[in-house]
Amino acid sequence: MQERGYRTRNLTAKSPFFQAFMLTIYPIIRIKYLYIPVQCTPSEIKMGLKSKVHTFTKISAEKGLGDALLTARSRLLHPFAPDEPALVLSAFAKLAQTGIMLDVGAHHGTSLLPFARAGWQVYAFEPDPQNRALLAANTADLPNVHIDPRALSDHTEQGAAFFQSSQSSGASSLTSFLPSHQASASVDVTTLENFLAESGLQAEAVDFLKVDTEGYDLMVLQGWPWAAGQPCLILCEFDDFKTKPLGYDFHALAQYLAAKGYNLLISEWYPIEKYGVQHSWRRFAEYPCRLKSPRAWGNIFAVQEPALYQALVQECKAQHPF
Repeated sequence: MQERGYRTRNLTAKSPFFQAFMLTIYPIIRIKYLYIPVQCTPSEIKMGLKSKVHTFTKISAEKGLGDALLTARSRLLHPFAPDEPALVLSAFAKLAQTGIMLDVGAHHGTSLLPFARAGWQVYAFEPDPQNRALLAANTADLPNVHIDPRALSDHTEQGAAFFQSSQSSGASSLTSFLPSHQASASVDVTTLENFLAESGLQAEAVDFLKVDTEGYDLMVLQGWPWAAGQPCLILCEFDDFKTKPLGYDFHALAQYLAAKGYNLLISEWYPIEKYGVQHSWRRFAEYPCRLKSPRAWGNIFAVQEPALYQALVQECKAQHPF
């Protein structure tokens, strides 16, 4: 059913032109660019084309033609983009493990929802009030999701300035790194060590720690009580554009984790062209490694147990060999 305001061309699956396109040119496009299975009926191809036109027109209407074109170019040039938290969940599932997840920078809950629905206990931190409202709505039927409104760092603070950007709801941060950032709220800041003590959780009981704080990931990790125990797996973000002004870079973050005894797998993305649109993924690489671009960003998987690390590597290679 079409949404009001969007129009797509009526593609006739029975027309000779459409049949020829389906049998010749479109399979090549599907394989090379769009990651759509080749075994498609004419009706499925018609629906797929309509869906892509609809997505393009929706982005164009909401964010402008320029953003729609950037997204389309990104998907055509770099069609594969991993869901890193989903890979983590699959790796744990291979070992028949469930447990406790801490999601620092939970946004709207996209990363944590599969864990919560699989029976994990999830503690979600989201200081952005708008994001937190959506997070609460998205997890309202999940009593195993516990939401904390505080920001996390390596120290405690009351009423810290918090910045939001009109470009992207995912760019909210304790630091201002975009021209569009505005101080729009004040938040309380705590550490993971304090949170664990308050909640009665044991450090060694935490299975998965996901950190995405738009620049403060190293500080969040420095607030962990390492002497008391370590998470089995950590997923955190690197982006020198955000973190160099804060005093650290990709290698400093990676080496901090490696020094704690973790094996590291890097998920590297191409440099961000614009916030608020689809980004392009580049590769997986085992650390130590050099980034392909000094402006690259991405995520670090830090895994303690060899069996879990191998399960994660297998999941990643199954999606994109490296």
